Amino acid sequence: MSVVTDPLVIGRVIGDVVDNFTTTMKMSVTYNTKQVYNGHEFFPSSLTTKPKVQIHGGDMRSFFTLIMTDPDVPGPSDPYLKEHLHWIVTDIPGTTDATFGKEVMKYEVPRPHIGIHRLVFLLYKQKGRETVMKIPASRDLFNTQKFAEDNDLGPPVAAVFFNAQRETAARRR
Repeated sequence: MSVVTDPLVIGRVIGDVVDNFTTTMKMSVTYNTKQVYNGHEFFPSSLTTKPKVQIHGGDMRSFFTLIMTDPDVPGPSDPYLKEHLHWIVTDIPGTTDATFGKEVMKYEVPRPHIGIHRLVFLLYKQKGRETVMKIPASRDLFNTQKFAEDNDLGPPVAAVFFNAQRETAARRR
C-alpha cells in the first residue's frame, strides 16, 4: 500500500482545482519576506500587497500564465461558489517574476469570511507570447481547468497553496 505524501493531493488542490500533473518548473511565492509553502497559514492582514512570484528555470523565450484562485467560496464546508479568481498574469518570461508579465486580472486581497480557505497559485506554460486571449469577465464561479483548456495551456507546470481564515480583532494585534 502506498502512502500519499504530495501536499497538493493532501490539501485537495489536485482533485478540487486541477487534475493530477507533474511539476516541471520551480516557482516561489513570497509575501513581503515570508515564503509560501504548501498548507502553511497566512493572516489576511499580511496579504494586502501583491506577492512576488519568481519562476525558476525555463528560458526567456518561454512564457507563462499565473493564476491565483480560492476554491473554498463562500466556505470550505459548502463551496458552491467555487472558484473565486484573485489574480491572473500572462506572458511572464521564463526565469523572471510576475512583474514582467501582463496583469489581465488585477490582484484582489483574499478576505475569507467563513472557515479556512485555500489560496492556490498555478503556473502554466503558454504555447507562445500573447496566446492567452480568453480572459474571464467575472471573478466569481471561475474554473481553472476550463480557463486552461480555453487558452490551450495544458496541465500546470507548478503549483503552491496556502491557507487563510478570517482574523478576529484580537488576532490582528
